[in-house]
Amino acid sequence: RQVRSSALGKLIIMLAVVAAIVFGVAIFFKVNTIEVQGNTVYSAEQIVEASQIRQGDNLLTVNKALAVGNIKAALPYVEDVSIARSLPDGIIIQVHESTICFAVMTDTNAAWLIGPGGKALERIEPAAFNEYPHIDGLLIASPTAGQSVSSSSPTALSAVLSVMSELDGTGLLEHIRAINVEKEYDIIVWYDDRYEIKLGGTDEMAYKIRYLCAILDQLSEYQAGTIDLSQAAEKKATFQPST
Repeated sequence: RQVRSSALGKLIIMLAVVAAIVFGVAIFFKVNTIEVQGNTVYSAEQIVEASQIRQGDNLLTVNKALAVGNIKAALPYVEDVSIARSLPDGIIIQVHESTICFAVMTDTNAAWLIGPGGKALERIEPAAFNEYPHIDGLLIASPTAGQSVSSSSPTALSAVLSVMSELDGTGLLEHIRAINVEKEYDIIVWYDDRYEIKLGGTDEMAYKIRYLCAILDQLSEYQAGTIDLSQAAEKKATFQPST
């Protein structure tokens, strides 16, 4: 009887401790502040609303993965999100938005903006196509905002995404005015109003972009012309100044 009584007492004490902890978490660890960082396209209020995290929610049981999914689903320009708890009562939402986008036509003669990763961002008027950096030689299927685009010409789409992926993070994307993939083996990129860049096919694309960066570093801001990297894999590149 003494053993049973002792075990029962310990169990009651453990349950009381657990109950106290649960009570303390429920009472003291509540979301009071929600801070948004890295946003430029969307307001902090829009991002918080999309996350569905509310003041008064339990800080320790906030479902961060669900909140990330909610934000990405509701706000197409958001490329990446991280959510962190900031004790004792804060949530920090860090977003990375796609601010560089390209216009592309659909097979139904509509125009859309897509991010460097190929995600559909928003529909625009076809008349505004040339007002944005744009992609020539590619038609996409009518997309859904926030979803990756597809095309009946998958090799052309793959070529575009390859170029944009390698340019992303180099600082060059913001200078690109157009990408032509009408011939996937003869990709042409227009850099500002200064350079026509011939990349050839998608082979060795990472190397070609590194080579391009090195060439641009050597050219002065007053130069313009054609940069031919179609044979970069053979360690060959040429620059033909404009006449």
